[in-house]
Amino acid sequence: MIRDILIFWAKEFRFYFQSRMIYLVLLLYAAISVGMTLYVSDFYQNTTAGLYQFFKFQPGIMALIIPALTMRFWADEYKHNTLEIVFSQPVDYAAVAIGKFLAAWSITGIMLISSTGLWLVVGVMIPLDNGWIAANYLISFLMSGSLCAVSAAAAAFCYNALGAFLASMIAGMLLATVKISLWVENLLPDNAAIAELSKVFDFTRQFDDLISGQAGVAAGVYFLVLTAAGLWISVAAAEYKRS
Repeated sequence: MIRDILIFWAKEFRFYFQSRMIYLVLLLYAAISVGMTLYVSDFYQNTTAGLYQFFKFQPGIMALIIPALTMRFWADEYKHNTLEIVFSQPVDYAAVAIGKFLAAWSITGIMLISSTGLWLVVGVMIPLDNGWIAANYLISFLMSGSLCAVSAAAAAFCYNALGAFLASMIAGMLLATVKISLWVENLLPDNAAIAELSKVFDFTRQFDDLISGQAGVAAGVYFLVLTAAGLWISVAAAEYKRS
């Protein structure tokens, strides 16, 4: 199965760079990330050693960009009637889904690497905690994997690229921007236990706790479980549509 996953990963990864759109995506990500860090946050008034202002925007930015990577996961297969051909091969559904997912996740890694120029420039001007910044890059990469899986799951229910893009963006933006714990606190103001439990499912809270050093293994497990759930839904949706 690992061999099949690597084959589909390589195929999808090469496909991205056969289109000029990927370069637009990389440029758009870099421009939005740097622009929001320098001009939307309090970067100049409150420069920190960990570039927190840069990392705190990553969930929202990734939720906006990643749908462009996942929207064609299954839409092209439906459009060209190649899904049956793919699944007629001696491969698992999971291998196809995971290979496509890993290709998109690899692109998010490239996007994050493209932003390290900001790290280098700021590092020349002020002392930085480079170890902590490197850790936050890894945390952001982990978070982007969860959004890739969720976007892929949403896209699996659509038959065309536009529908997949919109569904993926809505799912990702809801996950990255809606604070579940605040909704629960407002709906159940007298139930502190449920309100506290709801914080476990708050995507942005888990991410903020990780990049600020206030969370431990549980937050990392949250993103891994979310990624696994998104992949499972993708596989189940593909199996259902084929049947």
